[in-house]
Amino acid sequence: MLFDIKYNHEVKSLLAIFSIVGGFFALVAFDSYLDHHYITLCFFKLATGVSCPGCGMGRATLELMKGNILSSFDYNILGVPFNITIFIALLWLLTDFVKRKETFFFFIKHDIKTPYKLLLLALMIIDWTTNIIRQI
Repeated sequence: MLFDIKYNHEVKSLLAIFSIVGGFFALVAFDSYLDHHYITLCFFKLATGVSCPGCGMGRATLELMKGNILSSFDYNILGVPFNITIFIALLWLLTDFVKRKETFFFFIKHDIKTPYKLLLLALMIIDWTTNIIRQI
């Protein structure tokens, strides 16, 4: 194998960076291709008819890209915090790549403390409830 990804943090960083940037490009490309006619790709919603906690995240991200923060919240209340987190991760990965370090992957391998897990669970429940109420 040319690169052993497990031990080559530069390759891991580049793959993560390209995945994040590629995901945003794909989102914009699909939005342009579909001419703003949103069709869901959510397997949970397709199977159950009920929105999942992540439903609307793509449209929320597109609204953020246009600078429409309030409109982003209309699609998914976690769109703004999610995208801020992704942006921080992207900057962190770029910094690690330039400095030839592996601090990002070291950080995400650690377990999250229970109070933070409970906070994340509460946020997801609030988000899911909001998504379901919007659907009614």
